[in-house]
Amino acid sequence: MHSLKNILDDIPAPLAAVALLLGASVAVVSADSGGAFTHLEEAMSEEAFAAAGLHRLEPEELAYLNQWLRRRAPAIARPAPAEVAESEPDAVEAEAAFGLEQVERDQWRGSEAGPEEIRSRIEGSFEGWSGNTVFRLENGQVWRQSGPGTFHHRAENPAVVIRRAMLGSYLLRVEGKNTTVRVRRVE
Repeated sequence: MHSLKNILDDIPAPLAAVALLLGASVAVVSADSGGAFTHLEEAMSEEAFAAAGLHRLEPEELAYLNQWLRRRAPAIARPAPAEVAESEPDAVEAEAAFGLEQVERDQWRGSEAGPEEIRSRIEGSFEGWSGNTVFRLENGQVWRQSGPGTFHHRAENPAVVIRRAMLGSYLLRVEGKNTTVRVRRVE
């Protein structure tokens, strides 16, 4: 069983304090109401929600905190299966967030959920990589070479696969080629 400290290490520091305070109050509210916790907005009074500063969170941040509380806080009852399905991001949202934990490590953290790889195309002319290459993808994501190496290959809008690798890293491969390079998402 994980300690509360280990659980709180999994979320961004600003939300950890809020989660710690809310965890106990949400558990009490859930127990009092006899139902499972679904959302902080339902579990807290409007005044308490505002006093905790939660009204300033972006909708995505609030959804992340609600999901984290449902998944990890040991004192909070799990929602019914229908409620879990509603709260989990769909495939489009999961792909859009792929690698984002590297962009703003304090705001986003890696998650057990989500795709193991994404497929897209590099925009425009591609000549390979050589140390600090930036890869702008059709899907709007921007990745930078973070591992050593060079690779020469000319192509227009080549298809690429970026997959999760060990220790939170990512590998980019041009489809049809056997060479990969370690990359880091920057946008």
